[in-house]
Amino acid sequence: MEAKNTQKSERPSINPEMVDAPQNAKKTIKRLVALLLEQKAAVVVIVLSTLLSIGLFAVTPLILGWAIDALINTMRVNGPGGGFEELAEIIGVPLMMLAAAYLLSACFSFVQEYTMASVGEKLVLSLRQKISEKITKLPLRYFDSHQTGDLLSRTTNDLDRVAEVLKTGLLQFINGAVNIIISIVVMLSLNAFLTVLILLAMSISVVATKWISAKNFKVALNNQSALGELNSQIEELFTGNLIVKTFNRQEAVTETVKDISQRQYEANKKAQFVMFAIYPVIRFLTQLGFVMTAIVGGILVVNNTMSIGVVQAFLQYVNQISEPITQASYFLNSLQSAMASAERVFDVLDEEEEINELPAARELPKTQGAVTFENVQFGYLPEKMLMKDVSLTVKPNEMVAIVGPTGAGKTTLVNLLMRFYELNGGRILIDDIDIRELSKSQLRKIVGMVLQDTWLFNGTIAENIAYGKMDATREEIVAAAAASRCDHFIRTLPQGYDTVIAGEDGSLSQGEMQLLTIARVMLVNPTLLILDEATSSVDTRTELAIQNAMVQIMEGKTSFVIAHRLSTIKTADMILVMKDGDIIEKGTHAGLLAEETFYRQMYESQFAAAPEVG
Repeated sequence: MEAKNTQKSERPSINPEMVDAPQNAKKTIKRLVALLLEQKAAVVVIVLSTLLSIGLFAVTPLILGWAIDALINTMRVNGPGGGFEELAEIIGVPLMMLAAAYLLSACFSFVQEYTMASVGEKLVLSLRQKISEKITKLPLRYFDSHQTGDLLSRTTNDLDRVAEVLKTGLLQFINGAVNIIISIVVMLSLNAFLTVLILLAMSISVVATKWISAKNFKVALNNQSALGELNSQIEELFTGNLIVKTFNRQEAVTETVKDISQRQYEANKKAQFVMFAIYPVIRFLTQLGFVMTAIVGGILVVNNTMSIGVVQAFLQYVNQISEPITQASYFLNSLQSAMASAERVFDVLDEEEEINELPAARELPKTQGAVTFENVQFGYLPEKMLMKDVSLTVKPNEMVAIVGPTGAGKTTLVNLLMRFYELNGGRILIDDIDIRELSKSQLRKIVGMVLQDTWLFNGTIAENIAYGKMDATREEIVAAAAASRCDHFIRTLPQGYDTVIAGEDGSLSQGEMQLLTIARVMLVNPTLLILDEATSSVDTRTELAIQNAMVQIMEGKTSFVIAHRLSTIKTADMILVMKDGDIIEKGTHAGLLAEETFYRQMYESQFAAAPEVG
């Protein structure tokens, strides 16, 4: 997390208005189904319990109709009246069958819901694990072109929305679909003509559902896009809170957040309206089938072509169909929102990862520390090359200083050595071995970095120092801290090395944080060392302490030092002067000052005497 490239001007710009729109909802559904099928046994249990639960429930109207017809026929034959025993004899068996069907249906429904909840949670868990693993494999190029807030929105809000639909809406949809199919089959067996009339009446709600679903797809996408933009803005505000206050931009920032919040509010209001307004509308339309059943069924009963019990069964089946249609309408609208979210998650999972290692990556049993750049070419964008032909040779244990104006490519040069980016041409060698032949893990074990951005993680000081060597003993951690000049202030803290800190909680000064990052690298003891403007944001006294610590850490190592303060690199074995991505000068401090060089202009501009004030 420390490796934050400061060469912002060299990177592709981010357009906050550009949003990845879902392109293929069917493909997304297939991928979700494929993930569900990874839990085949649980899916089989869900399917079987669904069929049994709905099947038993679908039988109940027939049982009730049978009881009603039996009761009416008895009354026609024997007349009204009759005792309890006669009534019990007529409807006793149907009532027991009804009770058994309802009870068993409820049991299978419980099994179904319990299993589905487990499947849904496991699926979302697997997605969270995959996206967490994916983030560690994404190249820096991806983070250069994507806002952090939008990525957070995809990994939190979008996944939560998918989880909600999977655990609740999908189960309702499955139940509804099975219920509709079974009910229609039974209805067709009872009276095909009346069934067709009912389905024609209900088709109105299906057409309405499809139309509203298309509308909801758009508003759901707009809502997610606005939410991503809002997250990005808030994340930026929290991170840069000090700068905002420094320049008295609180009111302007507040207005910006209010504007984005208002747009997100409007987008979310539309999405919620379309999602929830559809429910009563579809319910009203589906009741047309119920009304038609009552009218046509009554006519058929009068004409003695259908019994009252069968009409009653039809009415119950219409209710059983209409309610799932209403739920399906609601689910399909929720699904539109979930698909927009799921596709945004899959977009991250489908991003190109860092270049895979070679099948037989070489190992470096012992590194000498010689580094060679041969005709290196690189650009953040293929059509805009930053480095056109960079070549240099560094001997083991040499100190190489890299200087130049902002945006010259200094940090980019060392990032290429770390393989944070891949070359467009040429090659980089360590001990005459192309770094592309090494595994990235092996490469980064022999190269340590101390950056200007002193990132510390939430945890104890000891854990932060041991971040690159988690199996380090307390003695090794203390030794590294002592060598980096931070053991003294650590012992003054309340719990010493066990004091819990966070990256920017204010408990440590900038200089103390920087010394901890030096201790972190010193513990790893790499062969190559990169110091990227490690003293640029501290006071002179702290700078001296950090420089003394860096002298200790650089001993016996090949080191690359990026510095703006040229006074700190006078002892460098080689100074590289960069401009517009290329090395324009190289030599020692004295040698570069002896001639009319760009380095000399930089040096004199830093140390020119201030004009006297008359």
